[in-house]
Amino acid sequence: MRVFFVSCEFLFLAFCFAAYMFSQKFISEYFPLSSLNEDAIKWAMIFPAGVAGWTFKEGVGVLFPSEKNEKALHEWPDYWKLKIHFDVGIMNSVLFSIPCFIVWILSALNTLVGAWVFVGFAGALSINAFSFYAAKIYLKSALIRLDGGKDSSSRGN
Repeated sequence: MRVFFVSCEFLFLAFCFAAYMFSQKFISEYFPLSSLNEDAIKWAMIFPAGVAGWTFKEGVGVLFPSEKNEKALHEWPDYWKLKIHFDVGIMNSVLFSIPCFIVWILSALNTLVGAWVFVGFAGALSINAFSFYAAKIYLKSALIRLDGGKDSSSRGN
């Protein structure tokens, strides 16, 4: 549970909620949502669906980076921590997509609350996807260091 609540995604959602609560009047007065493009609203769900799909597809590379390194990764003593973060990240992809889908299917994107919920959860979904991207980079770097550069000497031959 700590991995879910102590995260950049959760902090971002809390910030969005607080910003909405404190600036609701200002936003509704100065940013009318009636001027939103109907085509943009119609296709808005592509963004969260695409980000969630990317996370599902590319996130597997965090647990299974390559055939030669999988054994070392899965035998790592702290592998269970990586697995928990992976599971929470996949769960976040689903949980953060659901409010976006509900707002979109109810055609509530042209309301202040609907737009705020959609943007907030799509933002949290983007942060979640970025964490998978960063994890893949850090993992690849760690596995290269673990490999000790064995591959780099054979590449030149």
